Amino acid sequence: MKHKLCFELAVRVLGLAFVYHGLVSLPDRVGVIFTMAANLSPPGFAISVFLAAWPLMVAYWLLAGAPFLVRIAYPPRSADAGHE
Repeated sequence: MKHKLCFELAVRVLGLAFVYHGLVSLPDRVGVIFTMAANLSPPGFAISVFLAAWPLMVAYWLLAGAPFLVRIAYPPRSADAGHE
């Protein structure tokens, strides 16, 4: 396999690790989210939702291939880079 394909595969596997982390912590976070909603604590509610959602958002980005990260690691080659 080429290096770029190996890197893309590693990024997606890392995305699976974030899915696992997000799903494992989700049951605990749901209880905290309902508690904060019942207590009418908007800052606490927002923080609880963020702490539950960020691993899943990162996982979605990594499973989609993280194009920005891949472009940094393997920038596209220009057509006239070899002619200079």
